[in-house]
Amino acid sequence: MKPLITLKDVSFNYYENKKVVGGVNDINLDIYPSEIISIIGPSGCGKTTILKLISSIISPEKGEITYQEKCVGLVPQEPSLLPSRNVRSNIELPLEVKKIKNEERVDELINIVGLKGFEKLYPSQLSGGMKQRVSIARALVYEPKVLLMDEPFSALDEIIRERLNLELINIHNKLKQAIVFVTHNIEEAVFISNRVYVMSGFSGKIIGKVDVDFGREKSIEDKFTQDFFSGMKNVRQLLKRGYA
Repeated sequence: MKPLITLKDVSFNYYENKKVVGGVNDINLDIYPSEIISIIGPSGCGKTTILKLISSIISPEKGEITYQEKCVGLVPQEPSLLPSRNVRSNIELPLEVKKIKNEERVDELINIVGLKGFEKLYPSQLSGGMKQRVSIARALVYEPKVLLMDEPFSALDEIIRERLNLELINIHNKLKQAIVFVTHNIEEAVFISNRVYVMSGFSGKIIGKVDVDFGREKSIEDKFTQDFFSGMKNVRQLLKRGYA
Protein backbone atom coordinates (compact mmCIF):
# COMPACT_ATOMS: atom_id res chain seq x y z
CA MET A 1 0.00 0.00 0.00
CA LYS A 2 1.35 3.41 -1.01
CA PRO A 3 1.32 6.25 1.54
CA LEU A 4 -0.99 9.18 0.89
CA ILE A 5 1.69 11.59 2.09
CA THR A 6 5.43 11.11 2.65
CA LEU A 7 7.79 13.46 4.46
CA LYS A 8 11.42 12.70 3.61
CA ASP A 9 14.26 14.39 5.55
CA VAL A 10 12.08 17.47 6.07
CA SER A 11 13.42 20.43 8.04
CA PHE A 12 12.02 23.86 8.83
CA ASN A 13 13.40 26.47 11.24
CA TYR A 14 12.02 29.57 12.91
CA TYR A 15 14.40 32.51 13.26
CA GLU A 16 14.76 35.49 15.56
CA ASN A 17 17.53 37.99 14.85
CA LYS A 18 18.92 35.48 12.33
CA LYS A 19 19.23 32.82 15.02
CA VAL A 20 17.32 29.54 14.98
CA VAL A 21 14.74 29.54 17.80
CA GLY A 22 12.82 26.37 16.96
CA GLY A 23 11.54 24.13 14.22
CA VAL A 24 11.85 20.53 13.07
CA ASN A 25 14.78 18.59 11.66
CA ASP A 26 15.08 15.53 9.42
CA ILE A 27 11.45 14.44 9.75
CA ASN A 28 10.64 11.15 8.02
CA LEU A 29 6.99 10.18 8.13
CA ASP A 30 4.55 8.14 6.01
CA ILE A 31 0.80 8.62 6.28
CA TYR A 32 -1.17 5.66 4.98
CA PRO A 33 -4.87 5.45 4.03
CA SER A 34 -7.39 4.88 6.83
CA GLU A 35 -4.89 4.92 9.71
CA ILE A 36 -4.63 7.09 12.81
CA ILE A 37 -1.17 8.22 13.85
CA SER A 38 -0.35 10.42 16.82
CA ILE A 39 2.58 12.77 17.30
CA ILE A 40 3.51 13.40 20.91
CA GLY A 41 6.29 15.37 22.56
CA PRO A 42 7.12 18.32 24.83
CA SER A 43 5.74 21.80 24.18
CA GLY A 44 7.64 23.61 21.46
CA CYS A 45 9.16 20.46 19.95
CA GLY A 46 7.61 21.03 16.52
CA LYS A 47 4.41 18.97 16.50
CA THR A 48 2.23 21.77 15.12
CA THR A 49 4.97 22.68 12.65
CA ILE A 50 4.68 19.20 11.13
CA LEU A 51 0.94 19.74 10.61
CA LYS A 52 1.61 23.12 8.99
CA LEU A 53 4.12 21.48 6.65
CA ILE A 54 1.70 18.70 5.70
CA SER A 55 -1.08 21.22 5.02
CA SER A 56 1.29 23.47 2.98
CA ILE A 57 0.80 26.44 5.31
CA ILE A 58 4.60 26.54 5.37
CA SER A 59 7.15 24.93 3.02
CA PRO A 60 10.20 22.84 3.95
CA GLU A 61 13.61 24.48 4.00
CA LYS A 62 15.11 21.07 3.33
CA GLY A 63 13.76 17.71 2.23
CA GLU A 64 10.54 17.03 0.37
CA ILE A 65 6.89 16.22 0.92
CA THR A 66 5.20 14.05 -1.71
CA TYR A 67 1.46 13.60 -2.03
CA GLN A 68 -0.59 10.83 -3.54
CA GLU A 69 -3.55 12.77 -2.15
CA LYS A 70 -3.12 16.43 -1.18
CA CYS A 71 -6.68 16.98 0.06
CA VAL A 72 -6.32 17.63 3.81
CA GLY A 73 -8.61 19.03 6.49
CA LEU A 74 -7.41 20.76 9.65
CA VAL A 75 -9.01 20.76 13.12
CA PRO A 76 -7.22 23.41 15.23
CA GLN A 77 -6.82 23.44 19.01
CA GLU A 78 -9.49 26.15 19.26
CA PRO A 79 -12.62 25.58 17.14
CA SER A 80 -12.62 29.14 15.66
CA LEU A 81 -16.30 29.02 14.75
CA LEU A 82 -17.92 32.13 13.31
CA PRO A 83 -20.22 33.51 16.05
CA SER A 84 -22.76 34.87 13.53
CA ARG A 85 -23.30 31.46 11.92
CA ASN A 86 -25.20 28.55 13.41
CA VAL A 87 -23.98 24.96 13.57
CA ARG A 88 -25.15 24.07 10.08
CA SER A 89 -23.82 27.21 8.37
CA ASN A 90 -20.45 26.86 10.14
CA ILE A 91 -20.15 23.33 8.77
CA GLU A 92 -21.19 24.53 5.30
CA LEU A 93 -18.56 27.29 5.20
CA PRO A 94 -15.76 25.37 3.36
CA LEU A 95 -18.27 24.29 0.70
CA GLU A 96 -19.39 27.91 0.24
CA VAL A 97 -15.77 29.00 -0.21
CA LYS A 98 -15.37 26.35 -2.92
CA LYS A 99 -18.80 27.24 -4.36
CA ILE A 100 -20.07 23.71 -3.82
CA LYS A 101 -23.58 22.82 -2.66
CA ASN A 102 -23.90 19.44 -0.94
CA GLU A 103 -26.69 19.40 1.62
CA GLU A 104 -26.64 15.60 1.84
CA ARG A 105 -22.99 15.65 2.93
CA VAL A 106 -23.74 18.28 5.59
CA ASP A 107 -26.71 16.25 6.86
CA GLU A 108 -24.57 13.10 6.96
CA LEU A 109 -21.85 14.77 9.02
CA ILE A 110 -24.31 16.39 11.43
CA ASN A 111 -25.61 12.89 12.16
CA ILE A 112 -22.16 11.28 12.38
CA VAL A 113 -20.79 13.82 14.88
CA GLY A 114 -23.94 13.70 17.01
CA LEU A 115 -25.31 17.18 16.35
CA LYS A 116 -28.74 16.20 15.01
CA GLY A 117 -31.26 18.59 16.55
CA PHE A 118 -28.64 21.28 17.29
CA GLU A 119 -28.26 22.61 13.74
CA LYS A 120 -29.77 26.01 14.48
CA LEU A 121 -27.76 26.76 17.63
CA TYR A 122 -24.98 29.36 17.59
CA PRO A 123 -21.46 28.91 19.04
CA SER A 124 -22.36 30.90 22.16
CA GLN A 125 -25.03 28.28 22.91
CA LEU A 126 -22.69 25.27 22.58
CA SER A 127 -20.49 23.45 25.09
CA GLY A 128 -16.77 23.05 24.41
CA GLY A 129 -17.26 19.47 23.27
CA MET A 130 -20.05 20.43 20.87
CA LYS A 131 -17.92 23.20 19.38
CA GLN A 132 -15.20 20.67 18.64
CA ARG A 133 -17.73 18.37 16.97
CA VAL A 134 -18.71 21.27 14.71
CA SER A 135 -15.03 21.91 13.99
CA ILE A 136 -14.48 18.25 13.07
CA ALA A 137 -17.55 18.19 10.81
CA ARG A 138 -16.43 21.41 9.10
CA ALA A 139 -12.99 19.92 8.40
CA LEU A 140 -14.56 16.76 6.96
CA VAL A 141 -17.28 18.37 4.86
CA TYR A 142 -15.30 18.49 1.61
CA GLU A 143 -14.13 14.87 2.07
CA PRO A 144 -10.39 15.24 2.70
CA LYS A 145 -8.29 12.09 2.52
CA VAL A 146 -6.21 13.20 5.54
CA LEU A 147 -7.53 14.91 8.67
CA LEU A 148 -4.99 16.89 10.72
CA MET A 149 -5.91 17.45 14.37
CA ASP A 150 -3.88 19.82 16.54
CA GLU A 151 -4.59 18.99 20.21
CA PRO A 152 -8.33 19.34 19.56
CA PHE A 153 -9.45 18.08 22.99
CA SER A 154 -6.76 19.60 25.22
CA ALA A 155 -9.05 22.27 26.74
CA LEU A 156 -11.77 19.78 27.70
CA ASP A 157 -12.19 17.91 30.98
CA GLU A 158 -11.18 14.24 31.12
CA ILE A 159 -14.70 12.81 30.92
CA ILE A 160 -15.62 14.83 27.81
CA ARG A 161 -12.18 14.16 26.31
CA GLU A 162 -12.58 10.40 26.75
CA ARG A 163 -16.03 10.52 25.18
CA LEU A 164 -14.76 12.48 22.18
CA ASN A 165 -11.85 10.05 21.76
CA LEU A 166 -14.43 7.27 21.33
CA GLU A 167 -16.54 9.43 19.00
CA LEU A 168 -13.48 10.23 16.90
CA ILE A 169 -12.77 6.50 16.51
CA ASN A 170 -16.40 5.92 15.51
CA ILE A 171 -16.22 8.75 12.94
CA HIS A 172 -12.99 7.31 11.60
CA ASN A 173 -14.53 3.84 11.26
CA LYS A 174 -17.40 5.29 9.22
CA LEU A 175 -15.48 7.70 6.98
CA LYS A 176 -12.02 6.06 6.97
CA GLN A 177 -9.93 9.22 6.52
CA ALA A 178 -6.32 9.00 7.58
CA ILE A 179 -5.84 11.07 10.76
CA VAL A 180 -2.69 12.76 12.07
CA PHE A 181 -3.37 13.63 15.70
CA VAL A 182 -1.13 15.91 17.79
CA THR A 183 -1.39 15.57 21.57
CA HIS A 184 0.48 15.91 24.86
CA ASN A 185 -1.55 13.11 26.40
CA ILE A 186 0.10 9.66 26.43
CA GLU A 187 -3.11 7.79 27.24
CA GLU A 188 -5.00 9.54 24.44
CA ALA A 189 -2.25 8.87 21.90
CA VAL A 190 -2.02 5.17 22.72
CA PHE A 191 -5.80 4.69 22.82
CA ILE A 192 -6.79 6.22 19.49
CA SER A 193 -3.78 5.41 17.32
CA ASN A 194 -2.27 2.72 15.15
CA ARG A 195 1.17 4.27 15.66
CA VAL A 196 2.59 6.91 18.00
CA TYR A 197 5.57 9.04 16.94
CA VAL A 198 7.57 10.59 19.78
CA MET A 199 9.52 13.83 19.35
CA SER A 200 12.51 15.20 21.21
CA GLY A 201 12.10 18.38 23.21
CA PHE A 202 15.41 19.80 22.01
CA SER A 203 16.32 18.65 18.52
CA GLY A 204 12.94 18.93 16.80
CA LYS A 205 13.33 15.34 15.63
CA ILE A 206 11.23 12.20 15.78
CA ILE A 207 13.18 9.91 18.10
CA GLY A 208 11.00 6.81 17.99
CA LYS A 209 7.80 5.09 16.97
CA VAL A 210 5.50 2.78 18.95
CA ASP A 211 2.98 0.47 17.24
CA VAL A 212 -0.18 0.37 19.37
CA ASP A 213 -2.89 -0.98 17.08
CA PHE A 214 -5.76 -2.61 19.02
CA GLY A 215 -8.03 -2.86 15.97
CA ARG A 216 -10.88 -0.65 14.81
CA GLU A 217 -13.48 -1.56 17.43
CA LYS A 218 -12.28 0.10 20.63
CA SER A 219 -13.87 0.56 24.03
CA ILE A 220 -12.83 1.98 27.38
CA GLU A 221 -12.12 -1.61 28.50
CA ASP A 222 -9.13 -1.65 26.14
CA LYS A 223 -7.42 0.74 28.57
CA PHE A 224 -7.19 -2.09 31.09
CA THR A 225 -5.41 -4.56 28.80
CA GLN A 226 -1.76 -5.56 28.93
CA ASP A 227 -1.26 -4.31 25.36
CA PHE A 228 -2.46 -0.85 26.37
CA PHE A 229 -0.19 -0.69 29.43
CA SER A 230 2.73 -1.90 27.33
CA GLY A 231 2.07 0.83 24.74
CA MET A 232 1.91 3.47 27.48
CA LYS A 233 5.18 2.22 28.95
CA ASN A 234 6.99 2.29 25.59
CA VAL A 235 5.79 5.81 24.74
CA ARG A 236 6.70 7.07 28.22
CA GLN A 237 10.23 5.64 27.92
CA LEU A 238 10.75 7.42 24.61
CA LEU A 239 9.44 10.67 26.07
CA LYS A 240 11.97 10.43 28.90
CA ARG A 241 14.70 10.21 26.24
CA GLY A 242 13.19 13.25 24.55
CA TYR A 243 13.56 15.31 27.73
CA ALA A 244 17.06 14.02 28.51
